[in-house]
Amino acid sequence: MQFILNDELIDDNTLPSDFTALRYLREKRGLMGTKEGCASGDCGACTLLVGALEDGELTYSTLNSCVTPM
Repeated sequence: MQFILNDELIDDNTLPSDFTALRYLREKRGLMGTKEGCASGDCGACTLLVGALEDGELTYSTLNSCVTPM
């Protein structure tokens, strides 16, 4: 898997399939700003802003990192 995180290109194919985005950010990258609140995607404490290139345009959406697999 390849993605950009805070202006750094990440290429990591070693994560288990059940590893959440929240665990990745906190445990693997040491980014403690994303918090776990309810652990079920209801409270919004773990919300991330994600950008994707679609038809040449960058579009943004949000996701709950506590329930989103990497």
